[in-house]
Formats: sequence, C-alpha cells, structure tokens
Amino acid sequence: MLRNRQWTHALCVLALVLALGTAEACGGDNGTRVRGTPRPTSSPIASEDIAFESQRSSRVEIHASNRFGSDLVNLSAKAGSTNSHPSWSPDGKRLAFTSEREGPGDIYTMNADGTDQVRITNDPAADGFPAWSSDGQFIAFASTRDGDSEIYVMRSDGSGQKRLTNSAGVDSFPSWSPDGSRIAFESARAGNTDIYVMNADGSDQKPLVADAAVDFAPHWSPDGQKIAFASNRGGNSDIYVVDADGANLVRVTDNPADDGDPAWSPNGSRIAFYSDRDGSRDIYSMDPDGGAPTQLTRGDAVYFAPAWSPDGSRIAFSSSQDGKLSILVMKADGSLITRLTDRPFSDLSPAWSPDGSKLAFESNRDNNSEIYVMEADGSNQVRVTNNAAADRRPVWSPDGRSLAFESERDGNREIYVMRADGSNIRRLTNDAAADYSPAWSPDGSLLAFTSDRDGDPEIYLIHPDGSGLVKLTNNSRRDENAVWSPGGSRLAFESESGGDVDIYVVGANGSGLTPIASSPGRDSSPAWSPDGSRLAFSSDRTGNLEIFVVNLDGSGLRNLSNDAGNDSGPVWSHSGKYVAFVSERAGTKSIFTVNADGSGLVRVTVKGGGDDAPAWRPIFAGGG
Repeated sequence: MLRNRQWTHALCVLALVLALGTAEACGGDNGTRVRGTPRPTSSPIASEDIAFESQRSSRVEIHASNRFGSDLVNLSAKAGSTNSHPSWSPDGKRLAFTSEREGPGDIYTMNADGTDQVRITNDPAADGFPAWSSDGQFIAFASTRDGDSEIYVMRSDGSGQKRLTNSAGVDSFPSWSPDGSRIAFESARAGNTDIYVMNADGSDQKPLVADAAVDFAPHWSPDGQKIAFASNRGGNSDIYVVDADGANLVRVTDNPADDGDPAWSPNGSRIAFYSDRDGSRDIYSMDPDGGAPTQLTRGDAVYFAPAWSPDGSRIAFSSSQDGKLSILVMKADGSLITRLTDRPFSDLSPAWSPDGSKLAFESNRDNNSEIYVMEADGSNQVRVTNNAAADRRPVWSPDGRSLAFESERDGNREIYVMRADGSNIRRLTNDAAADYSPAWSPDGSLLAFTSDRDGDPEIYLIHPDGSGLVKLTNNSRRDENAVWSPGGSRLAFESESGGDVDIYVVGANGSGLTPIASSPGRDSSPAWSPDGSRLAFSSDRTGNLEIFVVNLDGSGLRNLSNDAGNDSGPVWSHSGKYVAFVSERAGTKSIFTVNADGSGLVRVTVKGGGDDAPAWRPIFAGGG
C-alpha cells in the first residue's frame, strides 16, 4: 500500500529518501509522498585537454576536461552512487537524470549509451526529477534550494536557471506538454499531493483533479489531450488517465498491489509503469485503457521511473540493482537490458597512448588493482591484466604497442612489460628489493626505473627485453622518479644528495650530473618542457609548495603559481604553452593551468574533491 507521509524537511524531498522509487517519506501524515531521487562522448576530446584522477565522489575516477575546466567528462566510471529518474531528450541522443554522486542530488545529462555524463546543476540543495521540453532547449526540474521543493526550469546545458513555482507545499515531478506551452506537476500546497498544470513561464497554476487522496507522477499523452498519473484514491496506488482539462477521469489499473510512474509511448499506443503485482517492483506496459498488460523486467531488484525513447524502441528506467540506484535501458519488449550508470570502484593513474586515442589506467573494480585500457571517450574499457596481486601505474611505450607497469605478483614490486592488449606479459626486473616508477626513453629502447636494491633508491636503466641493466646514479641517499628529456639524451630526477631534495639532470650514459636551481627545502616532480630547454618542478623554498620553471643552466627561475596554498605535480602541455598542476589553494585538491610565463591562471576543476595527476592529451590527437 502507498504510505502517505509528509516531507518534514526540504532535503527529505530530493535527498529523495532513496525509497527506491516507492512512495515512502520521512514521516508525518498529510498525504504527501516521497519518491526515490533522484561522459566518454561520441565526438573526440579536443587537443590540449587534460585527463586526471579525481576523488570528488567516494572513490577515485578518471575524468577529462579542456584546460578551462569546461566539458568535464567522467571517463572511467559511470558513477557509483544514486542515479535515478531518467528523461530522454527529444532527439533520443541524451538522457537527463538525477545523481547523488556529489551531494544530495544534482541533474546530469549523458549520451544514450551512458557515456558523456555531465553535471548541469551544482547547488548544495537537492535537485531532481528532470524533464526535457519538446524542443530540447529546456529542462524542468525540482529543487529544494529555496527552502522547500519548487519547480525550476533551465536551458539544457544548465544555464539560465529560473524558479517557476513558489508555494508553501512541496512542488515536484514536472512534465512538459508536447507543445511545450504547459507543465504538469505534483504539489502539496493544498495539504495533500495533487496534480497541477501551469504555463511554461510559471503563470496560471491550477489543480487538475483535486482529491483528498495522493495524486502523483503526471505524464502527458503525445497528442497533449490527456494526462496519466498515479493515485491512491482507490486505496492503493493505481494508474489513472484524465483529459488535459480535468474531465473524464478513468482508472486504468485496478490491482491490490501498487502501480505508479506512468509514461506514454511516443505514439500513444502504450503506457509503461511500475507495478508490485508479482511480488517485486518491475516495469510493465499496457494499452492506454489498461488492456494487454505486459511484464518487461523480472528480477530481485526494484525497477521504476520508466521513460520511453523518442522513437519508442527503448525504455530507460531506474533500478536498485546491487543495492544502489542506477539507470538502465532496455528494448521496448523488455529485452537487452543494459546498465548505463553505477560502478563502485576507484580508477586512477591515467596515461594517454602516444596517438591520443586511448587511455590506460589502474582500477580496483575487480577487487584488486589491475590495468585497464579504454578509448579516449571512455568507451570499450578492457581489463588487460588479471592477477591476484596489485598491478599499477601503466606507462605507454612511444610506439603505443606496449605498456610498462609495476606489479607485486611475484611478492614484491617489480617492473613488467606487456603488449597493449595485455598479452605477452614479461617481468623485466627480479630482485628482492622494490623496483618502481618505470619511464620509457623517447625512442623506446630503454626503461628508467627506481630501485632500492643497493640499500637506497637509485636510478637504473634496462632494455625492454630485460637485458642491459645499468645503475645510472650512485648516491648515499635517495635518487628517484626519473623523467627523460624529449630528445632522450638526459634524465631529470629527484635527489637527496645535498641533504635537501633537489632536482638533478644526468646524461643517459651517466655523465654530466648537474643540480638544477638547488635550494634549502624540497624540490620534486621535475617535468621537461617539450623543447627540452626548461624544467618545471614543485618546491617549498618559499615556505609552501609552488610551481617553478627554470632554464637548464639554472637561470630564469620563475614562480608560476605563487599562492599560499600548496601547488604540486606540474605537467607541460604538448605545445609548451601551458603548465597544468594540482593546487590545494581552495581547500581541496583541484586542477589548475597557467601560461608558461606565469600569466593566465585558470582553475580547471571547480568542484574540488581530490583531483590529481593531470595528463595532457597528445596535441596531434585532436588536430590542434
């Protein structure tokens, strides 16, 4: 039976109680119901874009954006939190939905295959129940941002947000008329939940069929002549259909179990809805008069909020599968169910292939750290290692055919190489000590790595077939994290040889060891400019970590970041025009970029949450 509960707090409206689509709420008895609340793109990511790892949700995932912070894409995972209430764009290419991945609820859009998931609202309050206008230009939604739940409208990119309703009761679940002139919604302004209709600008708000029972979840017929909705006026939740002017109310389901969330097919021949009639909440479809009911989903999960694709061939819906709300899609006959969102794991260490077409990364999605490869738009995610031990930090060979990585599969950290498809895995190092941080030479003939096999970490070189091991540095303290110069003749690395940590450069043959811009404190994370003439690095020489750039002869030292917060991890863009780095100046880790002369600082990720490890896409991959 539908339980009549009151929304006793605004967040309870769209935090959305995770009643898994049921009409359960947070308490009270006035008849108001609460419902479950609510990118890889089809076009390539442009050149000079940045991939990075982020812990903005409860796990680490791979994201990408351009250097201005727009076009942010979650590449590796499709959320790991509550995702519900899908709404198709009129052209069938996108879905709007609600997700709690970064708070009590925000509106996201994604491609119809689950890729390119983009957050379009960003408010501390709860936003939910998105609904596209028929022309695809606007999305109506509910939000608690002004204290209680009201109906808002915005452009489909999230801009131009405007409040349409302002009542003392809860207004929610908007539904556009097919001509875009009116919006139906549910409202508790009169003491219980009824269906209201208003003009698209918020004017002329009127009840459709007022009743002492709970009426909810309105949905317009494709011809705009009727509205289907759910109501418990018969004792339990059933589906009703009424003319758009409130006349000719007809009950079209009559079942002891609950039926809800009606959604008309695009041609008006069927209505999809959820029902508990077989003991679990599943998606059904029926004729508009209630005839020929057909069960579309079957399982132990809760399924609700069906939404037809504009061509009528598919139905998207919400599901509590695996204990979390997710968005799924299926054919209209119930076949080929595909999950579009929700993977509860951490993805990190993104590495672009040399041609920019793929990203390698590590993930614990299979219960331990493994190496995966995916297309640059996040599609076709393939596990390329499979071992009970941890495999980490993949690095592409210059020709894109191989990956080097660290693995503990033989009891301690060693360097391995495999083909990019995961075949022909070979162990390069074999020592009781730890070997780590592999780095390919630009011509692919050597790998540099760090090893503490002689007591302290030193830099070593080895051929990709495991032959020709050479100890490059020999110091009584730590030498580690080597990076090759663009021409392959030198390596920069961190060294404790002077008592502090400084950046050194050494020839690939071991000659010409030279400190670069030494100072008291710690210098780290050296990064070569693309032309090999400068090094960027992090340093705490000013009291906190900053990004510096210096010429190889030690001249021209410049502080690029210059802020009281810690800045670290510099990475040059492939054009040499910009440096990306991680900054904690806003209180949490975010990605910034700056021009190589220190001007033009840009915060790329505004919603901080542990954004780290930026990696520029190869410039030729996007044609720039």
